[in-house]
Amino acid sequence: MGTTYAFASLAGSTGKTTTVVTLGTQLALAGLKVRIVDLDSQANASTWLGYEDTHGKTIAEILRGEATVADVELPGRVIDGVDDLEQPIFGEIDNLSLVPARRATLDKIMIELSAQQGGVLRLRRALADAEPVDVTLIDCPGTMSTLVVTGVLATSISENDTNPGAWGVISCTKPAYKESRGIPDLESQLHVLRDTYRMELPLLAIIPCVVPPENAGRVYLDQMEDLRNVYGNLVTPGIRRSGIVDEAFVNATPLPLYGYRARPVSEDYLAVKDYLAESLGLFCLRTVAA
Repeated sequence: MGTTYAFASLAGSTGKTTTVVTLGTQLALAGLKVRIVDLDSQANASTWLGYEDTHGKTIAEILRGEATVADVELPGRVIDGVDDLEQPIFGEIDNLSLVPARRATLDKIMIELSAQQGGVLRLRRALADAEPVDVTLIDCPGTMSTLVVTGVLATSISENDTNPGAWGVISCTKPAYKESRGIPDLESQLHVLRDTYRMELPLLAIIPCVVPPENAGRVYLDQMEDLRNVYGNLVTPGIRRSGIVDEAFVNATPLPLYGYRARPVSEDYLAVKDYLAESLGLFCLRTVAA
């Protein structure tokens, strides 16, 4: 049984999708078989991995019980160039697959999941029945909804798996007051879900993203210090603020594959990946190479 993590943050624009796509790509490049599940109605992870507007089945059909993961899953892609008509030519990313989303479909699903008994457990069941992979990363929306509940509950796909660090929630935050307030809100929601569904749903890590340079102001340093004082070793190394992230997204290329200008922020994520694996015991099937 592989490891499954939901990336959740009850504040928008905290670097969650960037983190899912980048860590997923790095883990795939390290030789692990990785599945990314796009559970966000913005579908940014799908766009980043080469499916800006897929016309096939998506996560919506899985959540309705109309499709399996195998029916929906696609290979992660990266733009390799353009053809004579200036259309992109895609290549596949080894070891990386995507359960895609399509814009405007998931908003309707939220109502359906709330209205149907057991609806929020459908993704959990679908992943349990899917072909095993080493690591599953679920990109949840940035506000509390039935989709976030669905993603969080789906991490505990095996009732017999007692391996610490094999499942749970990873949060992303900016070192700013508004975004950091989302973490205690998330903790409160996890407590409610634990009591309601009788599942262990741990908060495993907090990744500070879009971190300004130290000379940007004392307020950012204070927020980072506060995070570490409250959450201790759950707080990973930070990810620097960089305009190259938006550029890589527009060009549908994950940061580790985007070239030398993306190397500094990619190296930040490598440090996070190593911290998650070595210090917090995540991705624990086998040693993840740097």
